[in-house]
Amino acid sequence: MTRLLLADDHPIVLEGLAALLQAEGFDIVARCANGTAAVDAIAAHDPDIALLDIQMPGTSGLAILRDIRGRGAARPKVIILSASLDQSQIAEAVELEADGLVLKEQVVDRIVECVEKVAAGQQWIDNAVLKRVISHLSRRDTGVAATRALSARETEVARLAARGLRNRDIAQALGLTESTVKMHMGNAFDKLGVASRAELAALARDLGLA
Repeated sequence: MTRLLLADDHPIVLEGLAALLQAEGFDIVARCANGTAAVDAIAAHDPDIALLDIQMPGTSGLAILRDIRGRGAARPKVIILSASLDQSQIAEAVELEADGLVLKEQVVDRIVECVEKVAAGQQWIDNAVLKRVISHLSRRDTGVAATRALSARETEVARLAARGLRNRDIAQALGLTESTVKMHMGNAFDKLGVASRAELAALARDLGLA
């Protein structure tokens, strides 16, 4: 019998998952309401599979996955649950080779299949999620290449703009005129392929510039 650990800070989700998976014959060895409890329970119960909310109080599911991969531990296998398509977080989960990845809105329909596949040694990621991740990684790689074309000053201006500073504030911070800031901003927009500060901020977050 596959032994599962469940961790989610929403009681309804936690209990619903437990009921659904127990009905399918899985052994629930621990239910955790936060990441800190999940870390302790993994050490205490050595589950076959840990189903972890990607973001929860204490230690996030993503951080737990990162730690397990960093230690090279064979157990537990990890299924990440996400309430939203935060593409940067989901992309990291995929890059860390999460064994499964399921959106919470699809849990009822997909979680049993996911757990069965993961228990059998396969990776299971919803196709719609995977397509978004591939698109995100492609944009990120394009952005990385584009940032290499930025001058040092353009990079400074783009970083401050992504943090929400206005041209006047950027000019004051860097000792430039506003017209010079506008020129650097225009160059950065062109090289990065963005059309607004919102797009710039999103790309900067993905690339670690903001």
